[in-house]
Amino acid sequence: MKINCIMTGSNGNLYEIIDNNGNCILIETGASRLTYIKFKEGLFPPEMAIVSHKHQDHYQFFGEYKAVMPTYLQERKNESENFKALGFDLKHGDVTSTAYIIFSKIENKFVFFGTDFQYSDEYTKLFETLKYFEVENYLIECNYNDYLFHLATDEQRFGCSKHMSDNDVINFIKKVNPKNPKIITIHGSNRLSADSYTKKYISSKILNANVQVATGAKEKQQNLFLL
Repeated sequence: MKINCIMTGSNGNLYEIIDNNGNCILIETGASRLTYIKFKEGLFPPEMAIVSHKHQDHYQFFGEYKAVMPTYLQERKNESENFKALGFDLKHGDVTSTAYIIFSKIENKFVFFGTDFQYSDEYTKLFETLKYFEVENYLIECNYNDYLFHLATDEQRFGCSKHMSDNDVINFIKKVNPKNPKIITIHGSNRLSADSYTKKYISSKILNANVQVATGAKEKQQNLFLL
């Protein structure tokens, strides 16, 4: 399975999940179809697009995608020819953001996708399901570093409580306790995150993890990850 991080962060979000046969789906519609076409990796048109919530950086171009492919907003069950996605509503301030456990039928492989949500020990059903399917792959928000948060001003900290920190990611993964997790962090803050620090810190706390940090495509350079 391949993850193509086309855009990630407050300016827009768009992720492409591709199986070994070149089939693909999209997550989020916060970047235009022209941007998708410029950086696409799949061999075939996307089978569907799934969207976590209505905030503009995740939802803005929903109509563009809906016009040409099955496109779903916060649905619990999503299925196309080669993929399934099971949704779980998680807290994001005063709203919910839907995280997904995505299954590739071709590869018999799972990946968790979660962004714009707050950590809680009370996500019992989600943790149980991740354990049941032995999910090893995580495409998960790390919006800010707690170290930088404690050094920051109140203005710089604004909104962070609605998102996941590096320690939240660590607690989330430890709650599931996968054997050899592959973690790709997404949606980093421009204010309170540092890519190299994020990778080193999470790796130091989860010794069996392979940690990478997604930054999105740049000019003509794709941001690709293998799972």
